[in-house]
Amino acid sequence: MNSERQKREQEIERLMQGASLTREAEVAFQEELRKTASAIFEEETRRIQKSERVERPKRSISPAITGLWLLVLGVAGVVFSMPRLGGVLLACGIAAIVWETVLKSSNKKRRDLRSFRTSSGDDSS
Repeated sequence: MNSERQKREQEIERLMQGASLTREAEVAFQEELRKTASAIFEEETRRIQKSERVERPKRSISPAITGLWLLVLGVAGVVFSMPRLGGVLLACGIAAIVWETVLKSSNKKRRDLRSFRTSSGDDSS
């Protein structure tokens, strides 16, 4: 009876050891599978992002647009009983618009003068 019981216990132990080895192999295989899938996914994501990347033009706010917004805010300030703040905003808006206008005209004049000098052959700046 003892011998049969020992045989059963040994058989159970052998099966348990085999099961634990199988589980360890499965866990290792699953971990390797996760790593490989993650690497493939990251590579695909990088490839798609690279191919679909679109250059967006940088939008800068010109001083004229800033001036218009300051004018609108200044008028709103005057309307809502904040005359000092409204006046300051109106003055800043007008200054920004004038600055933009003078800046554009001076840059245009400079550009025209440079192109005239290069076409006439006069290089004294």
